Amino acid sequence: VEASNLQRQVLHSTAMLGQPKVQSARLRLTELNPDVRIVTHDTRLTSANALDIIRPWDVVVDGCDNFPTRYLTNDACVLLGKPNVYGALFRFEGQASVFHTSAGGPCYRCLFPEPPPPGAVPSCAEAGVLGVLPGLIGTIQATEAIKLILGIGRPLIGRLLLYNALAMEFREVALKRDRRCPVCGDSPTIRELIDYEQFCTAGAHPMPYREITVDELHQKLSTGG
Repeated sequence: VEASNLQRQVLHSTAMLGQPKVQSARLRLTELNPDVRIVTHDTRLTSANALDIIRPWDVVVDGCDNFPTRYLTNDACVLLGKPNVYGALFRFEGQASVFHTSAGGPCYRCLFPEPPPPGAVPSCAEAGVLGVLPGLIGTIQATEAIKLILGIGRPLIGRLLLYNALAMEFREVALKRDRRCPVCGDSPTIRELIDYEQFCTAGAHPMPYREITVDELHQKLSTGG
């Protein structure tokens, strides 16, 4: 737990600075409800342990903050037939969905087949995030998890919910399973977990464009250059 976490990760407190987050979370949740059984995994999710960690559970809630772990979580959920409650944040915007291929829905790779080039998307430390945004998107994820567990309502399967905090606006985009998806498509090529660090850096190259001024663009359009 770091001090910079506390403005958005309200599960922790200043008293737990320097402590592993799994311990801090376990202590706080036990204080809220001592009857809840909490199983912690004080380890990084990897291709070697993901299937064993995820297999016993009915629903996975994706709260990760990096692309290798996000693709790993997605692929493990698809291989195990588990619903994956997805949430992501960037500055003043957030998105949420439920990826559940066993229910006929798409997976994360259907939405984002390839990770962005390294450095193309700023980290939370670089770009920042509105402090209340994780709580809002997290509450949506928690709501979806409860609906899946109880079998009620209409989950966000096949639907991507987009939130803009500055405009205080929600939008929804329909998602479909990609029949060519390498993990959940009609002829999947990914049948076991891969090296996701390598996958997210493979083929890394500089962005294929540069910034130009309006005048330069006008000249190129006028001359066909």
